[in-house]
Amino acid sequence: MKYLLYVTMVFSFFSCKKEAVETYQGKDGVSFFAYTYQQLHTTAVRSYSFAFQKTMKTRDTMYIPLRLTGKLPNQPRIVLLKTAAGTTATAGVDFELKEVTIPAGVSTFNYPLVLINSVGMASNVYRIVLEPAETKDFTLGTLGQTPATTTIQTEENFRYLKIDVSSMYVRPAYWDVLDASFGEFSAEKYKFMVKVLGITDFSYDNIGLDGYLNFPVTLRNALAVYEAANGPLLDENKNPISFP
Repeated sequence: MKYLLYVTMVFSFFSCKKEAVETYQGKDGVSFFAYTYQQLHTTAVRSYSFAFQKTMKTRDTMYIPLRLTGKLPNQPRIVLLKTAAGTTATAGVDFELKEVTIPAGVSTFNYPLVLINSVGMASNVYRIVLEPAETKDFTLGTLGQTPATTTIQTEENFRYLKIDVSSMYVRPAYWDVLDASFGEFSAEKYKFMVKVLGITDFSYDNIGLDGYLNFPVTLRNALAVYEAANGPLLDENKNPISFP
């Protein structure tokens, strides 16, 4: 009996020791992420236009969601993005990338991408293609789809993120989702929407389901008032503006 007890203790000792040796010691990972319902994955293009802002800006910040994988240490860490193939914007002229310190113990973080209203944006749409850069703290993280749990929705983790930026009234990338409720995009329609609703971002993240259902009603009523006083509201191509 004593012999069996001794063997059991020795086996347990070495089993525990083996587990300690196999503890992961590599770098943590970082990748872009978006919840699947947002339709923002590696093939999607996000957009920003200085023309859509309420006041003229020379610079602005777009926040890019990042997913961190691995350990959650009790100390700050450094994350950095870099440009990838397909970028037509110029660093330092149209945008800025810099190392950012992430607080301790977080698994998601919004990276601040600084956009600059350069002279060329008045007549051009520039593209920025981003990917995570390796730092002393991070390497490329897990990619692909993360299934939903009881507390987290299904999300997409991806390596590349495309952003189109300009200072023109160009059709936002998210307008594909708006077509059914707001109709075809035009610069004059957008200006009218901003004037009536007092907001400049009509993406789902900003207006939610209530906005998709109720804003078209508000806009139709406002358009009826305008037309009664002024006649048809025409877009930049001299076509009458309407809302479904």
